[in-house]
Amino acid sequence: MASRPASTRSVLAALAITAALVAVPLARADGDPASDVLYATSLFPSYDGGISAGNLEALKATLADSKKAGYEIRVAIIAKPDDLGSVTALWAKPRQYARFLGTELGIVYKSPVLIVMPNGVGFYHGTHDTKSAYAALSTVQTGTGNQLAQAAVDSVATLARQAGHPFTPHTVSTTSTSGSRTLLIRLGIALTAVVAVLGFVGYRVRRHR
Repeated sequence: MASRPASTRSVLAALAITAALVAVPLARADGDPASDVLYATSLFPSYDGGISAGNLEALKATLADSKKAGYEIRVAIIAKPDDLGSVTALWAKPRQYARFLGTELGIVYKSPVLIVMPNGVGFYHGTHDTKSAYAALSTVQTGTGNQLAQAAVDSVATLARQAGHPFTPHTVSTTSTSGSRTLLIRLGIALTAVVAVLGFVGYRVRRHR
């Protein structure tokens, strides 16, 4: 079979890229974005939730280690109402949302689901009783930004231990990312100013030669 012309391959590649770029906003506009993500992976990390990249990696590694230890769980971090798509009525109601999301995922996923919101955590495991799980999770402290990652790691480790599958969770930093972000912005502005000054000096030197 003859290979496709280069122009055809270019068009197909462009269409593929366009489809990938469109996928993200479509997911965010969905009725429940977390369900779309958690069908295929173990973590829905919130969009712009203030969690550092390092802490997200630590959380992903914790989930992987929990699964290796024999306790699989999927986690949704809901940092703000936008993360709920069109079901914002469940904002600040982690227990109700855990049941809602867990029921949606139940078609393909039967293991536990954990929800972490700024005001608390939610847990769902099909027809299993959740009283003991909520008793164990009662000491977990939540918050905003990196505190959500810490709460998720603590919750997963607590639930795995209670189920008889203990493991050592990865360490996260609860230091706010806002200060680092502000510093980077300031450094960027300063660097731009330095480049502009150096360019101006170079221009003046060339003029006087």
